[in-house]
Amino acid sequence: MTAHAVPLDALLAVIVVSTWIGVIGMVRMRTPMQALHYLSVPASIGVIALTVAVFLETGSSPQAWKTLLIGVVLFAISSVVTHASARAFRTRELGHWQPRDGDPMEFVPGPEISRALGDPRP
Repeated sequence: MTAHAVPLDALLAVIVVSTWIGVIGMVRMRTPMQALHYLSVPASIGVIALTVAVFLETGSSPQAWKTLLIGVVLFAISSVVTHASARAFRTRELGHWQPRDGDPMEFVPGPEISRALGDPRP
């Protein structure tokens, strides 16, 4: 194993581990909304490691710059896709996506917490 292959292997291991963390996290969550949080692990850590690995392997080549461009696009759209997916899950569950009175919420702070957070309402 050469000195050049060690960092590449380490970066590829980071990609694999981040992807498996995302997969296992998604499978272990109870609801689709919770599982969405684990999409960010491979979409951020994995993409960064892949881009660095391609730059180390090919130098400043067209392939490396294309990989960087794809990574930037993935970063830019991953939050939009996650938000759209969450909206679709909510619409499927409730029949609408806009909040309405009586909709179930995961966390509703009590008056003590609201005041501590700076909410002036009683």
